[in-house]
Amino acid sequence: MDASSFGSMRRLWLALPLLALVIIVAASGADASDDATPSRAYMPFVRVEPLPPQFDFTPLVDLGSLTITDIANAGDERLFVATREGIVHIVYPNGTVLPEPFMDVRHLVQLGGDGNENDFEQGFLGLAFHPDYPANPNIYFAHTTPRTFTVTRVAVSPNNPNKVNTQTFQPLLFERKPDKDSAGNLSAVHNAGDLTFGPDGYLYIPIGDGGPDPYDPWGVPGDPNNFAQRRDTIFGSILRIDVNPTRGTAPDCGINGRYSVPRDNPWRGDAGCDELWMKGLRNPWRIAIDPLNGDMYLADVGEWQREEVNYWPGNAGGGANFGWHCWEGTFNYAATHPQVASSCTPPRQYVAPVFEYNHSQGGCSIIGGSLYRGLKYTTLHGRYFFADWCTGQLWTMARQGSQWQVDPAGDTVLPISTFGEDNSGGLYAGVYMDGTIYKVSVR
Repeated sequence: MDASSFGSMRRLWLALPLLALVIIVAASGADASDDATPSRAYMPFVRVEPLPPQFDFTPLVDLGSLTITDIANAGDERLFVATREGIVHIVYPNGTVLPEPFMDVRHLVQLGGDGNENDFEQGFLGLAFHPDYPANPNIYFAHTTPRTFTVTRVAVSPNNPNKVNTQTFQPLLFERKPDKDSAGNLSAVHNAGDLTFGPDGYLYIPIGDGGPDPYDPWGVPGDPNNFAQRRDTIFGSILRIDVNPTRGTAPDCGINGRYSVPRDNPWRGDAGCDELWMKGLRNPWRIAIDPLNGDMYLADVGEWQREEVNYWPGNAGGGANFGWHCWEGTFNYAATHPQVASSCTPPRQYVAPVFEYNHSQGGCSIIGGSLYRGLKYTTLHGRYFFADWCTGQLWTMARQGSQWQVDPAGDTVLPISTFGEDNSGGLYAGVYMDGTIYKVSVR
């Protein structure tokens, strides 16, 4: 066959599908009456959805055998990397680490050494820069002391933006940790301590139920002091405070003159702590607040049954109760342990998680990430991401109408302890007892 004949035949073959479609449409409408709806055949339309984002981890810098608990930025290219041991380093996205730490508070924090198990939940827990930084030079950080959970304020040095002014440390609030045993040893666990400013300008402080874990010496399961369901304690809660000491009302469970309580906090003026915003949490290890609308995502570490993601809309106000220790996720804890049932209210008063997973695949402890609003990774935009500490598995989730779409996002062997972002939307992760900061990319 010559080239001319081949071209004619090729054009005929390409035209056949279109010709067949014309014949089908004509035949389907040929016998249609005026009052009937003609049937038609259409070429199929396939909508191609983008694949869910997947994460890759690349080592950036190694700080030694330390546990990284927070990675923050102050609106510039610096990363402020906090370690459980009480040192905050300044790290740049190219891997440069300043030789002198930004802050060293090892003299303030408690880091085990007293015979407590689970000492890894003590120490420096989280930090946040004032939303008007650097015009307002204050930084807020949560930590444990030998006896308490504490939130402290410190100012950046006016002469050196890479150092804090060590003369400006001021505690804002603190509460004694519960007893672990009759000998007076204090519980080391369930401190949480992430700090986040919302778009409303208020500081949100997640605090675990204080432990001990999982049973006290008298055999009471769950939260033996029922702190997560009580309003006379800051444990088991999300606090919401105004770091401006004169704008709201006086502190109720903190130090007078150091901050104030927003006037629309849900339980302001009752017999409990006015600072409370939410209750019913076991160990909310990392919270995320959507900077666009104030929606809150809480990764709450479970006991034996479930790990959970809780969600609360930014326009819903405070007062939510997420159920611990009456419920562990959607597991009816009070039914299994009737000892705690007397402190529980009807189930309709609890907010159920929007996602949970059990421990059947080796997971044991959820690690919350961010609600991503950066521009660097378009497929991640508007998604919340999180991981499991034991398996290194990663997920992302996003709201689809009234439902939530949850997608696997990779599987590592890293004991991830925290996530962070730089000022341009770059993602980072820290790990437990390793000191390596990983640069996280999305594909």
